Amino acid sequence: MGKFEELGKKLDRLADQLKVATQSGIEKTTSETKEWKKHLDELAERIKKTAQEGFEKFASETKELGQVAKLRGQIRELRKELEEKYKTLGKTAVELRVYEGVEEGLKKLAQEAIDLEKKIKDKEKEIEKLKAD
Repeated sequence: MGKFEELGKKLDRLADQLKVATQSGIEKTTSETKEWKKHLDELAERIKKTAQEGFEKFASETKELGQVAKLRGQIRELRKELEEKYKTLGKTAVELRVYEGVEEGLKKLAQEAIDLEKKIKDKEKEIEKLKAD
């Protein structure tokens, strides 16, 4: 029975060594897993931050473009209105040669035309300000 006891002791030592090696491997794998998780979490956070900054910039620029387009549309409408005022002013000026006393009407139309030109310039300044920001 000596050989069986000796074989049993060798198997016990081998089992103990296997336990130690396995435990060491588990601890090493757990440690490496934690490190990888930390690196991946950091990477994910950087990606998230970069994407968020990109979306914020895109939203800001889109908003600015929308405001510029709106102001340009308003300028077009004001210019059309101004053109109509000039037509009416010119027509009235011609009629003045025929009819006396229309001076008050001309003054009113001229002032309206001046006001429209000022509104157009204000809108154009707003566009420049938006572009500067």
